[in-house]
Amino acid sequence: MAELSPAIIAARVTHARTMPVKNAFAYGMDYVMLSEDQLSGGRTPRLFSFGRRNLVTLRPSDHGFAAEGGAAWVRGIAADAGLGEVATVSLLTHPRYWGYAFNPVSFWFMQDAGGALVAVLSEVHNTFGDRHCYLCRAADGGPIRPDQWVEAEKRFHVSPFFGIEGRYRFRFVLGAERIGVWISYDDGRGGGLTTALTGTRRPFTDAELLRALARRPLGAAKATALIHWQALKLFLKGVRYRARPEPSEERVT
Repeated sequence: MAELSPAIIAARVTHARTMPVKNAFAYGMDYVMLSEDQLSGGRTPRLFSFGRRNLVTLRPSDHGFAAEGGAAWVRGIAADAGLGEVATVSLLTHPRYWGYAFNPVSFWFMQDAGGALVAVLSEVHNTFGDRHCYLCRAADGGPIRPDQWVEAEKRFHVSPFFGIEGRYRFRFVLGAERIGVWISYDDGRGGGLTTALTGTRRPFTDAELLRALARRPLGAAKATALIHWQALKLFLKGVRYRARPEPSEERVT
């Protein structure tokens, strides 16, 4: 498993829905990989700030619950779950461009001293402002291998076109030059969704941040518009719309 040094991830995000209607789309997004030190005020490029205004930013309130955000909160979850050694915590997330944020899912990667992936905390946000986390770990308690799928029961309302039922499968590949995250959802009724986030790792520098802004100047705003456009297409195709239920008090599955 590669060391998760700070990076910009020029990513391609794909969604493919199966029954009751098929619908697929893809779009580009630029993510950042942040170290635990940078989340605690460590050095970053001049165009990026954590907790302060800048062209590209991340706020503590964007992640975690209430005042519990950050790597310390992730380490606490790991300890409560009885995980072994967690030497480093890294965050893969879509930051704010021009102050706007919409981040459907972020990933907190936990590695041991040898660089093996111990666990991943997948932090999911919906368009209603709710959030929930899935703690992904190998069934045998060992490191998560690149060819291994990790399962979790769905407990959180994300798409208004799926109920809270079925199961997720997660797969993580963290390479020296590329990363990949795959999520497969089975609703238990013959339908579901597959999502992938794949991209190249680029240096976390001002030059690369400027390139990201030039590639996709609207950042998350474009992704928000695309997601709502796809939702409208599903609605027009007759897919049943489900109202938002009250979120579960359980914050981590």
